[in-house]
Amino acid sequence: MSATPPPAYAWDWFARQRLLWREVRSRLSGTGSPTAARYSPLEERGEVVSLLRADYPVDEFVRTTVDAVVAEVAFLGRTDRRFVELGVRTAPRGMRWWWTALTGEALDGPGRQPGRTGGPRDATSGRSGAGEPGAQQLTLVDLAEVDPEHALGDIAEGYGDRHR
Repeated sequence: MSATPPPAYAWDWFARQRLLWREVRSRLSGTGSPTAARYSPLEERGEVVSLLRADYPVDEFVRTTVDAVVAEVAFLGRTDRRFVELGVRTAPRGMRWWWTALTGEALDGPGRQPGRTGGPRDATSGRSGAGEPGAQQLTLVDLAEVDPEHALGDIAEGYGDRHR
């Protein structure tokens, strides 16, 4: 988790990922806490994301849930690798912010070359991101039906912000 809350562009990317905000809302409303009562009646993206943006900096449970869902769904739980090993060719700026916040691997900023992702980390795993699927628009509504191997490519390439 980053010391600073997510910037607007990171929340914009998050809001465009239906799988992410719906899963966060589902997990938060599935608890017996006061948080559940606030998230259960919400169905619209704007309502959910607005409340998440307000709660994220002040509510540890919301922050932990959002971070866990981004790590599990957007990055398929592969936060133990370097970003370049995920095989994402042109990651949106918001996606790169979440990666850096969750893993500490700096993808943007001074000293980074445009178009390159990944940073100096231990490369003992020997894994590569080869074989990633082509970009496709997600059409599945149910999270249980999502093929995890294709989800990362769909999120990265189907919903990217084109401005850096």
